[in-house]
Amino acid sequence: MRHPIRTKSLQVGFIVLAGVVLFRIWHIQTADQFLKVRAQSQWEAQDSVQPMRGSIYDANNGILAYDAPSYDMDIDLQAIQSQSQTKRSELAQGLAQLTGAPVSTMTSELDQPNTIWLRMYPYLVHVPLSTKESVLHLFSQLGMSNDVHPYKTYERIYPDGTFASEVIGFTDQHGHGAAGVELQYNKYLAGVPGISTFTQDTFGDPVPFDPITVKPVQNGDNVYLTINSVIQHYAEQALAVVQQRFSPAHAAIIVADPTTGAILAMATIPNYNPNYFWKYPSSTLDTNWAISDPFEPGSTFKTVTLTGALATHSIQLNQTYMSGVDVVDGVPIHDWDVYGWGRLTYLQAMIYSSNVGFIHIGQAEGVQNFYHYLNLFGMTRKTGIDLPGEGNPIIFPEANLNPVDFATMTFGQGLAVTPIQQVAAVGAIANGGNLLTPYVVQKVVSPTGQVVYDHHIQVVDHVASASVMQQVTNAMVQVVNEDPQGNVGELPGYTIAGKTGTAQIPKPTGGYYKNLYNLSFIGFVPAHHPQLEIYVTVSEAHNTGQWGDWVATPAARYVLQKSLAYLDIPPHTSSTTTVTHQSPYITTPNVVGLPVQTAITILERAGFQAHEIGASGRVVRQWPAKQFKAAPGSNAWVLTPSNQIAGKVQVPNLTGMLMTEAMHVCSLLGIQIIPNGAGYALSQNVTPGQYIPVGSTLTVTFGPTP
Repeated sequence: MRHPIRTKSLQVGFIVLAGVVLFRIWHIQTADQFLKVRAQSQWEAQDSVQPMRGSIYDANNGILAYDAPSYDMDIDLQAIQSQSQTKRSELAQGLAQLTGAPVSTMTSELDQPNTIWLRMYPYLVHVPLSTKESVLHLFSQLGMSNDVHPYKTYERIYPDGTFASEVIGFTDQHGHGAAGVELQYNKYLAGVPGISTFTQDTFGDPVPFDPITVKPVQNGDNVYLTINSVIQHYAEQALAVVQQRFSPAHAAIIVADPTTGAILAMATIPNYNPNYFWKYPSSTLDTNWAISDPFEPGSTFKTVTLTGALATHSIQLNQTYMSGVDVVDGVPIHDWDVYGWGRLTYLQAMIYSSNVGFIHIGQAEGVQNFYHYLNLFGMTRKTGIDLPGEGNPIIFPEANLNPVDFATMTFGQGLAVTPIQQVAAVGAIANGGNLLTPYVVQKVVSPTGQVVYDHHIQVVDHVASASVMQQVTNAMVQVVNEDPQGNVGELPGYTIAGKTGTAQIPKPTGGYYKNLYNLSFIGFVPAHHPQLEIYVTVSEAHNTGQWGDWVATPAARYVLQKSLAYLDIPPHTSSTTTVTHQSPYITTPNVVGLPVQTAITILERAGFQAHEIGASGRVVRQWPAKQFKAAPGSNAWVLTPSNQIAGKVQVPNLTGMLMTEAMHVCSLLGIQIIPNGAGYALSQNVTPGQYIPVGSTLTVTFGPTP
């Protein structure tokens, strides 16, 4: 007997069950993205691939900053703290020995509470391969191999230490530009990280043979400076003498090309070593005295006042006045020689640096014209130099100016400007009237060789006619040639245009200190076709008379004398008569791409003592770079590919090399020098000829005799 109701119920039940199963299959496959994403998050992972930061080069293609492979060591602190006190003590002692840190510091770091992973800065950050291997070996010996994890990164190397540090700057512990060019051009230098995506196992490690998708890393662009390392070296030598003789609070030297605005040298004291920036106070790291802090310039500013008066036809240089003292709004203002020199012309007012004379010149020019030329000379705003931290000038508002303030402004007191503003202003006098934007970077080049930024000369304003600037130049020449303090700025055979400054330093509470001065010299050479401009400023010099002539001018003279010879700028007895001049320097030929023996022969014929690093093949790099000028008999090195095998380099014999030479040779190879002492290389901790990984350190002992 059939049961139609039961049969029908079973049919409906099967249909419903099949529908539920099909719906669940559809839901899982097409609708339940949450489960899919959750599952993928458990087996898929991403890793960032850090780019290599771009290098920084000087004007002669010498390397000033570069990245070398290094490692950050991350420590599983919770695992370490679960170990016995004895093991933790052994670990602290071992790490202290490897890093040079005090044992107490390591113990304190390892005992930090509430920390899971420890990255110990600066001791275990950016360590070379040799240190990484030593740290891993130490953890292995103590049975803690799984408690430390090395991550490959890059260490920023500044091979010349403090050299040009105020321009180059430094990178912080995260590898970001923190000062100087490193900060200003960080967007070019930094590069773009790559991304790798991989399938991970339960321990977070990549699964073997599983495909990895990579977003390619973009290494940083290379930056080429206008800084000429030879001229920079002369500026730093001059400052070292200033430091030794006068112990100033701070000082700066700027050397520029007045026809382009390019900065050829910029040196300051105090300075710092960017390799160890954390050892210096923030006041040193954050202050570039060449551009950052405005101060009352004193008599170097008189060039601005004189230009405005001549351009507006307010005075003639042969007009006369009575020197000594002038009374402005009831206030007597004296010359530096309080008795004066009798009746002088306005040209003599410039030569004798007479404050009274410039009060008369300023009054003839008038306040409105005076401020107009302040603005044309760029004294009312920043120059726009491509360095961070440029300071703002401090100028009385024209509407609030009283007669006494105006009188003092005419001779450079009662207003404050930066050294770089004065360099730009006097550069306009030197080049015939154009105010240019100063700059320190000439170009930026990508890793593929494409120029991504190329500096062009920037004319900000046309200040005055060439004929007016010629009158001011001639007056500055006579300042140097007829200086009543003595002709300390003269260089035989060269016509130098210059002006000194001796300015009192104001008190924060008002008035001026009696015995504290800013002493300075500014000028250019050759006066009638200038190629070099220099500004020297020394603040609070001790153990000397407070005159710019006695402190700043000798430093300027030294730098100019050395630089003129280096640049092979011949002397002349006048603007039209020249004399035969033999350059004392030789020029480096370009030997890159030549067979090594051919390159050696060419360098030796040019007057160098040539050395090879490697034994065969064609030259891939050389030092010095092509067109570099050096003294006859200087050393030169060429590098061949045979010296670079599987990420390793052959250690050269540095014995007898000067420290700077040794650093340049090692920078060719990607080796970091740790110097002990100074002078000539006496010994090294790795035997010459041995192969070591690129980025390794080499400890070299230097002494006074080779």
